[in-house]
Amino acid sequence: MVDREVLSFLDGYMYRVLLDMLRSAGAEESGLYDFYKARLELERHALTGYDCFLLEYLVAHFDRGSRSVVHAGIGVGTLTTALAVAGFGVTGLERDRKRYLAASRVRAAVCYIWSDVAGRYRLIEGTFPAAVLDTPSVSENSILVFTNCGADWSSSFTNSIIDLFSRFGDVLLDTRLFGTVRNAPEERDALIDAIRQRGLTVTALPETQQLGAYYHHIKRGSTVG
Repeated sequence: MVDREVLSFLDGYMYRVLLDMLRSAGAEESGLYDFYKARLELERHALTGYDCFLLEYLVAHFDRGSRSVVHAGIGVGTLTTALAVAGFGVTGLERDRKRYLAASRVRAAVCYIWSDVAGRYRLIEGTFPAAVLDTPSVSENSILVFTNCGADWSSSFTNSIIDLFSRFGDVLLDTRLFGTVRNAPEERDALIDAIRQRGLTVTALPETQQLGAYYHHIKRGSTVG
């Protein structure tokens, strides 16, 4: 169970750090761009609804002592940071230089309050999977997480990523924003079929639809639901 008071404090603390970055450097130079600018100005939170859902889901379903998280494409690292504060060992990857620097600043600010986070949160400037291939991060003890990854991947690159899923213990992703934007249900269904063809279980997390997302839990085994 996630400590609600800690989560509320963390959300407010990261919000203030990000807002200071936005005001001092602007949306473009800070790496926050329009995506995070809108979140800060309209939602007034650092953590999104799906950040909080995924945090709760991971804490409820996985042992923080034996399982670690690999988060591909972390942005400024709000979810990644929250997972580390909650006790998970986390490896976060970000390829955009400005966002990587923003994530580094958020990480440093949080480590100032929670010094133990420094040993659990590894931040890498790089692209998944190249930055972690042939490392202990690719393991059946790792949980691979994708959040907002609508990046116009080619179909061949998308398939190469899916081929790696079996090397992880579990995978969580939003079928609408995995590699490219899939707004149509048939597009999301085609992605699910492609994953199932690898012999993997794909289980919908329907409660995320009220958050505007279509998260699924993928793991080894026969296909269900």
